[in-house]
Amino acid sequence: MKKNIDRPNLTTRKTRLPMRLALASLILGAWTPWSVARQSPDSEMAMVYVSASRSQTRVEQMPLHTTIISQEQIRTSAVQTLDQLLRDVPGMNFSAVPAALSDPTGHQTRMRGLGNAKVLMLLDGMPMHDPFYLTTQWFKVPLSNVERVEILRGGNSSLWGNMAVAGVVNIVTKRPRANAGEVQASAGTAGTWSVAASRDLALSDTVRMNLAADVHHMEGYQGTPDAYRYRFPERQATTADNRNVSLTLHVQPDDTLRGYVRLGYHVQDQQISYRYGENLQRSPDIAVHVEKKLPNRTNVEANAWSQYVAFDKLNGNTCYYQGGTVCLTSTSAALTPQAATRDVIQFYSQQGRLRYRESGSSLLYSTRISPLIYAATAGVDFRRLSAEDTELFYNTPVSPAAPQGRFDNATTGHGVQTFHGVFGQIKLAPLDALDMTISARVDRYAIDDRDNRRTLASGVQTGGPLPAWDKTALDPSVAVRYSLGDSLSLRAAAYKAFRAPGFNNLTRTFGTGTSTTIANPNLTTENLRGWESGGDYRRGGFSLGATYFHYDIADMIATFTARSGAAPEYVQLICGGSKLPTCGGAARYYTNDQDGRAHGIEAVASWRRSRQLTVDGFVTRTRTYLTRRGSVVTDPLHEQLVGVPENIATLGATWSPTEAWRTRLQGRYTGPMSLDTTSVAGVRVRQGGYSVWDLSTEYRWSKAVALFFRATNLADRRYSENAYAASQAYNQTLSPPRTLSTGVRASF
Repeated sequence: MKKNIDRPNLTTRKTRLPMRLALASLILGAWTPWSVARQSPDSEMAMVYVSASRSQTRVEQMPLHTTIISQEQIRTSAVQTLDQLLRDVPGMNFSAVPAALSDPTGHQTRMRGLGNAKVLMLLDGMPMHDPFYLTTQWFKVPLSNVERVEILRGGNSSLWGNMAVAGVVNIVTKRPRANAGEVQASAGTAGTWSVAASRDLALSDTVRMNLAADVHHMEGYQGTPDAYRYRFPERQATTADNRNVSLTLHVQPDDTLRGYVRLGYHVQDQQISYRYGENLQRSPDIAVHVEKKLPNRTNVEANAWSQYVAFDKLNGNTCYYQGGTVCLTSTSAALTPQAATRDVIQFYSQQGRLRYRESGSSLLYSTRISPLIYAATAGVDFRRLSAEDTELFYNTPVSPAAPQGRFDNATTGHGVQTFHGVFGQIKLAPLDALDMTISARVDRYAIDDRDNRRTLASGVQTGGPLPAWDKTALDPSVAVRYSLGDSLSLRAAAYKAFRAPGFNNLTRTFGTGTSTTIANPNLTTENLRGWESGGDYRRGGFSLGATYFHYDIADMIATFTARSGAAPEYVQLICGGSKLPTCGGAARYYTNDQDGRAHGIEAVASWRRSRQLTVDGFVTRTRTYLTRRGSVVTDPLHEQLVGVPENIATLGATWSPTEAWRTRLQGRYTGPMSLDTTSVAGVRVRQGGYSVWDLSTEYRWSKAVALFFRATNLADRRYSENAYAASQAYNQTLSPPRTLSTGVRASF
């Protein structure tokens, strides 16, 4: 059994249960209105433990800004997918475009204004990332299978190592009950429908099994503004199918030992805009978990997991045939509305075959040493990632008779990454009102057995084997929480964290001509030093929490354009010499040549007016910008990064007029932001602030059957959140229009 690490009830302690319950409700902030209003505080709070803390700490004892999204809150939300659920968590920075309708290579999980691959995503405490791109595999987790979501902000590399830079999100799946089941079906606008079913079986007194399957289909919407549709002839909305099946076997021979084995198979099939556009991912995986409770409040926990991903890409495109050998694509400078009246050719510009393998394991030991050190945890973990990537690239076709395009080049890359980590954590109670958490971790990161090659249409090959590289890092953290009476507490933390570059940065060269992007085998880790402080207050039905955070990030990974005569040695090697002849005289290249800073305030509040009505919301202000750049990077300093609004706020109300009916209305305000990625000084494209309203309602027809209705973007507001170059305004993507869905959920 998991050991619940609670601070001891010392005889001199003045902290009382009501204060703990108040703090728990406060930390849950904007996410607890309905569930807290309908359940007794003692039964609700007694079950809220944060497994992502790696010590099973109660939520009211967490020294970092922590949010728990319960299953009931998930059902209250108007969203249909996990990524969109997290969008309305304070501090998260997500696009409104659902992950199912965007390319999987762009599924960036962002927090507190930081960029890609700086939030560690976990599924039941085990990594949930694409091992190659370091993006999140959203398609693997339907909302119907989620018990709760834990969001820990702040650097957590002292516990989790790589990628836990801005924070950690842990998705906890449902556990089987004895001989129970649930089925859920819904349908809505944009051709969206989903079906999910789950069945629990008690095979014996000690063995339970769960079988779950789901299908989620979306036909999407047209994301190109009408004024630029002529640049993308015959472009359609993206259609996506996510399919999952899992079999979980839970075993609990006695009260001191339990574990599970989970087998899964996952498929995402996207038809991307054109006849030849497709992303197909197939991924079997396995996870094993064992817990053993020993005497004297001691626990041992072991985990192991493995996944395989087969990712096949086909990038489609169209062009207007002008006669001869000329066919104008959307990026062609000569493309005008008049030229758009010509014949259209459908073709593919890229074929990709990616195969990745990941395996890992961890072992944790936790115990209570004394009343002073009331929790101590030590652990080790290991991850091994291997990947192979083969890409074929084609130029624009020259004739309708040859729509497949002209072969330009092929690239291949492979490598093996390993992560070894050992960490320790202690929780102390040196004073009646003071809790301290001290942790530290040593990581060794290495990459070897790697190669990056490019083969031209002429048969000439460039590139070759790459050297091995490794680094060892120490990441400490210290956090405190101090109680000032029954209603108010203060908290603070300081930490260090890191993010290692992924295969996409280290071994993948792709593209044609001046659009070629070249891997940098010499990239090093991004490193963060940060701190935060805050306070939590609750009195009666009102709660308020505020947190200030400050991050300084060194050696951030970015891209720059390397040009003829001044390109790094490896760019010259891939592009055929100092003048980069096989890359058209210029190519994009990764670098660690910049530093950044992010700081801001997060405030959450909730007011339970009565058992029937709760009002809640949050306000965040985030400033994120570059503080240093090298000679090759031209991005402006001390200006807000593109695609990150400084101000976001939500206001919501949950109304339960009867035991059977509940309704939630929520508005989200996003402040003005820059959307322009150009590096030209003084040129910026900004979008003004906007508000979007969502509505959901559920009626419990009977104890076993519930009907629900969801609506997002009620006012059908048209806006965009994706960054694009000012010179290519046609590349902006609209966020979703008004979407409606209705469905039924039945348990049996």
